[in-house]
Amino acid sequence: MRADAVRFLVAGGLNTALTSLIYFAGLVVLPSGLSYTIAWLAGLLFVMMFYPERVFLGGRTGFADRLAMGGSIIVVFLIGLASLHFLRSIQQKTAIAFFLTLAVTTILNFLISRWILRRPCR
Repeated sequence: MRADAVRFLVAGGLNTALTSLIYFAGLVVLPSGLSYTIAWLAGLLFVMMFYPERVFLGGRTGFADRLAMGGSIIVVFLIGLASLHFLRSIQQKTAIAFFLTLAVTTILNFLISRWILRRPCR
């Protein structure tokens, strides 16, 4: 699990840099929810293509597994979107709300993605 976590954090750092850039660039012309959505869609594509073969080595890499992981990330996205709106309503600080949401969604994504890609084959 430790090696998976290290690879996840490295790949996640790259993904976070990409999605954060998209999010904050989007804030210039878009509401925070829409900017967050676009950033997550870019991150979703990155994760579905990169994580099965590069993060969870030796795990499942089939199309159905990638879709399952993508589906789980969409569920976590919805949790993140609700968290972002809730945190913005109580803090009024877009950056703080974003980074707190990022922490919650990172932990959830690791646990769920690892479970999907590491579960035994039938």
